[in-house]
Amino acid sequence: MKKKINPIDEQQFYDFFAKNSDLPENYYDFFKDSINNAKSFSIGPYFWFITNNTKMRTERISENIEQFTPYSKEEWINSDTGFFINLFHPNDRHHIMAAFVFSATLRLQRLREGKTKIRFNYYGRMIDRNGGYRWILLQSPLQIINNYEIKASLVVIYDLSHFIIQNQPLLSIIDFTDNEVQYFKHIDQDLHKINTEKPNITNREKDILKLMAQGFNSPKIAEKLFISYSTVENHKSNLRKKTNTKTSAELIAYTMNHSLLVL
Repeated sequence: MKKKINPIDEQQFYDFFAKNSDLPENYYDFFKDSINNAKSFSIGPYFWFITNNTKMRTERISENIEQFTPYSKEEWINSDTGFFINLFHPNDRHHIMAAFVFSATLRLQRLREGKTKIRFNYYGRMIDRNGGYRWILLQSPLQIINNYEIKASLVVIYDLSHFIIQNQPLLSIIDFTDNEVQYFKHIDQDLHKINTEKPNITNREKDILKLMAQGFNSPKIAEKLFISYSTVENHKSNLRKKTNTKTSAELIAYTMNHSLLVL
């Protein structure tokens, strides 16, 4: 069956996510473990922030946030929907908003069905600290959901500028319960559904993947993990076989799209 994500405007985005109820003052504590785990599972440079949907404002940010956009911490705190959306390239904004609404609707639908093991990956071009645009991966690993409404979200954004990746999808959805991956290659294109078994990645291979994603080459990886260069190369070769990829860039892209390193 063919499906499309039709672009939406900022008002539609706001109307969907805005909630009228309140959150407790200490609701940030709910996200502490996920924030602490972000570094351990990072696939590259990243920053995070927490949105309060009862106010439609950003209320908490990571200390390093000024390294990634041209805006100060003061400008980030208490910023609204328009501030966030305008971080994206003008050609991507309506598509990204539509992807957020589509996936949030699907997430709540799946929750009603008892399915909780779902990962959403969003891709777009976001402004950098110099005013240019680079590709990012956006994930929301944890939300506060009451009565099937998303009240607050932790958002983690990974800088992909050090990857050479082509044909990035707008959205990928991984359902770990059914081993199903859905890709939205771009707005108004068909939904591609793939049934796939998640490859068995060892803990050592995960260590190597994380260091690769952080930009380290084989000699540096060997040094950090106290193993030989040839051992690193063997692990990389095995990873490419398991993921049916040919280059390191393809391997990292596969890692991101299939959430092999999840928060």
